[in-house]
Amino acid sequence: MQRSLSRRRLIMTAAAAAATLLPAAACAKKDGEGAGGVGYAADQPPVTIDFWYMPYGGPVQDQAVVTETEEFHKAHPNITVNPVRVPWDEALTRLSTASTSGEGPDVTVLGTTWVAGFSSIGALRPYSIEEIAAVGGEDVFAKASWSSSHLITSSDITAMPWLIDIRALFYRTDVLQQVGLDPKAAFATWDSFETTLQKIKASDVGVAPLAIGLQNNFGIIHNVAPFIWASGGDLIKDDGTKSMLAEPAAIDGVSYYQRLIGLYDDPKAMALSSSDVPRAFAEGTGAITIDNSQSVAEFASDTSRAGLKAGWSTAPMPAGKAGTFGFLGGSNLGILKTAKHPEAAFEFVRYLTGKASQQRYSVNSGLWPARTEAIEGTKLATEPAYAAFREMIPHGKMYPSVSAWIIVESIIAKDLRELWSAPGALTRDQVQAIMSKTTADIDEALQDPTNTGITP
Repeated sequence: MQRSLSRRRLIMTAAAAAATLLPAAACAKKDGEGAGGVGYAADQPPVTIDFWYMPYGGPVQDQAVVTETEEFHKAHPNITVNPVRVPWDEALTRLSTASTSGEGPDVTVLGTTWVAGFSSIGALRPYSIEEIAAVGGEDVFAKASWSSSHLITSSDITAMPWLIDIRALFYRTDVLQQVGLDPKAAFATWDSFETTLQKIKASDVGVAPLAIGLQNNFGIIHNVAPFIWASGGDLIKDDGTKSMLAEPAAIDGVSYYQRLIGLYDDPKAMALSSSDVPRAFAEGTGAITIDNSQSVAEFASDTSRAGLKAGWSTAPMPAGKAGTFGFLGGSNLGILKTAKHPEAAFEFVRYLTGKASQQRYSVNSGLWPARTEAIEGTKLATEPAYAAFREMIPHGKMYPSVSAWIIVESIIAKDLRELWSAPGALTRDQVQAIMSKTTADIDEALQDPTNTGITP
């Protein structure tokens, strides 16, 4: 702990020194250009670096990536970026192989839940204190996002926050009007939220209360976790040594969420993955769903679909007895230890985490920037449909950055499947039995510090 605190002080001191000593030099440079004695200088020979990214969407995100590589090259003519699209379902295996073969990218996108695993096997090049200071330091990023920048037991920063996946409620405004509910009150607390679902179910509005997909288990975890936290529970201990899922508070959260699914979810939505639900919601499946900010831009661009044409909006997650919580995930940027051009790679990371690139990329792709100031002057800061996400950012929480998280997540996904396949609401004892088994499985996995779920 002392090493971690000392490193944090050094980073903060270096960042303060950079802010004090470098403003004149920074003003003379284009956005994203090198400054402060780190990175890849303009007089260095031309190089090409490979950048692996995983798609959150289709052509829109692909074009956003291309735009950033082109803008970066204008500012750094001696660095060419080769963007390589890697599907999420292939990325873990390909990165595992790349971490030992030396045939991988210079810079890669990493799911926030992967950082600890790849850090623990030594696959990532740590960012130096000077590099961290050069991007502005820890405090320029959303507080929760920095927790995924390193392995929980290490002070080495191995991944820079890039994009945030923060969830909120999407709802049909016409449905709430028909059942006579004010959105602010309807979604304020767990009690009011369930009352809202009950009223929709009992009405003749012709749509099911919820649209929650149950076919991709990891998406389900992201949806249930906020209810566990809002009940005062947790998934595992903060130090990553033990499961907390069989504790009473966690049982409260899981039982509540399972009841919502069992009683109010649309059967058509149940047969879908969470990534397919936004389209189904837009076409008229369910009155309320949970999704990230990317759907705001998509829904705003086409209001002719049945679920959108009568009106839609967003709301923060309802508060439980411990308060309001939201799952916060997303993507970080890592430089592989086997990178052929690590200084040029850092220059690209610095660019992508800079304010201008973060603003442009988030507006173009609909994803939320990790750099807090980047929403200033954009539609993310002004448009009403983004208000729920602005409100949820301070309430966002990430999973603990432990080396075994990939394994833990797999266990939760597998063991909790029984909860979502139940025909209706389960009793608390039934939920307890399932969660006790899950806890035993997780505790066994956490005993082995080499059990990362990454197979080189």
